Amino acid sequence: MFFFYVFLRPATARDLPVSTEKFEIKKGESFGGIVDALESSKLLRAPKVFKLYLVLSGSATRLKPGEYELDAHLSSFRIAQILRTGPDNKVFITIPEGSSVFEIDKLLSEKKVFGKGDLVRLAQSPKSQIEGKLFPDSYEFYINSGAEEVVKKMTDNFNVKAAPLLGSKGNFNKNLILASLLEKEVPNFEERRIVAGILVKRVALGIPLQVDSTLCYIKKLHGSGRCYPLTQNDFKKDSPYNTYLYPNWPSGAISNPGIPAIRAALSPETTGYLYYLSDPATGKTIFSDTLDSHNANRVKYLISS
Repeated sequence: MFFFYVFLRPATARDLPVSTEKFEIKKGESFGGIVDALESSKLLRAPKVFKLYLVLSGSATRLKPGEYELDAHLSSFRIAQILRTGPDNKVFITIPEGSSVFEIDKLLSEKKVFGKGDLVRLAQSPKSQIEGKLFPDSYEFYINSGAEEVVKKMTDNFNVKAAPLLGSKGNFNKNLILASLLEKEVPNFEERRIVAGILVKRVALGIPLQVDSTLCYIKKLHGSGRCYPLTQNDFKKDSPYNTYLYPNWPSGAISNPGIPAIRAALSPETTGYLYYLSDPATGKTIFSDTLDSHNANRVKYLISS
């Protein structure tokens, strides 16, 4: 009776606060070493009773390697169950709209879905063209799924939710690139529509788009973690993504846009504007119809602030 009383009680009373402990069982680790580690983490009320139970129940050789989250409110019996079952290898994560492959790589590698840099390397391989097609959404992945499995799941989702929209009006690739620019440049839907109209007009007139987000993307391609401040060298960087050096659209998407940005790209608003900038204080987009008024706005909102 005492055996079961001790075994069913947690190490710490349930009305006392405890923190969750990360606990790892390494491959090939002995059950004695596992029990010692649990004891050191103050997760067991009676380590000797726990060890005896593992032997008598045949569980001593059935504890699964992996990383667990345990706390001292768990009874020894429940801890034994968890370690026999194995760690929960599922990862639930939401990919924010406008994330690039670099940001998605960071999010998922930190969750151990794949190794750091694996998605970036896959995206930069010849004929990859996955940037823009990793649809931002909530996903369930398994630890160590691998970058290829992640790409398949996200692009399958893209093909269902985004591709039909992008192909409904005009050029699919142009629409995707424009949506990716809007996602990075402007948060407000109606302002996105105005900016979409500006960018479409500038391409038609042969005027470089001059979108700062494309320079930030170039910096990421070259391994720089920071975007701002942009330097004179950044504006001169020879790249098919440099919308200051070259007119027309960049060579590919610079982010993975969500449905609102795609809808804005598909419904550009025609205005007399040719220029825009973002007020860093409010996030509001400031529009101009002439270069002189745009330069005045630059002084007012960017240089003097």
